[in-house]
Amino acid sequence: MKGRYKAAIALLVIFLILPLALLLTLTRWVPTLAGIWLPAGTRIALDDSPRLTRSALKIPRLRYLVGDCELARLSGAEITHPSRWKLHIASLDVDSVCLSKLPESEASPGAPRTLAEWQSMLPNSWLTIDRLTLSPWQQWQGKLSMALTPAIQDIIYQGDAVTLRARLHGQALTVSEFETRLVDGQPPLKLVGGFTLPRSPLFLF
Repeated sequence: MKGRYKAAIALLVIFLILPLALLLTLTRWVPTLAGIWLPAGTRIALDDSPRLTRSALKIPRLRYLVGDCELARLSGAEITHPSRWKLHIASLDVDSVCLSKLPESEASPGAPRTLAEWQSMLPNSWLTIDRLTLSPWQQWQGKLSMALTPAIQDIIYQGDAVTLRARLHGQALTVSEFETRLVDGQPPLKLVGGFTLPRSPLFLF
């Protein structure tokens, strides 16, 4: 009985230590695990270890690289679940130059191809990015807010040079506000209306 008792205690200690060890070494094993699903030649790097609190998972900094080219840099991310998943990101910088360095690969047979297939994969969630920057078009940076469900996607983008409010319901895109300043000193270009997106938009291939 003594041996079994000691074995049970040892197992209990292991189960208590293992989650702590995994949490402390996230920066090492998470990028390796994620690499199984990432496209060939790409990888993620965690500069600081994520922190798990009672109500949120916080990721201080994360980078997504194509070879040595930094495609995206994320700072101040927080994931919570008040009534649906909520992802808040302080800043996201995307370098479009790195997109040309992505290796060409054939889409897997089960990969979504149509707009409806992509929409069906969306969880009920909120996404907020306080500062979204796409290089080399930094003048269009702004705040992105999205409310997502498989049926309806609401999009709000607010920047110094462009403002957008739109809703996507299936293939029907309704733009309630679009305003952009193309030339300094000139009135802004404004657009509202309804549009029908193709079943298989080119950007989904």
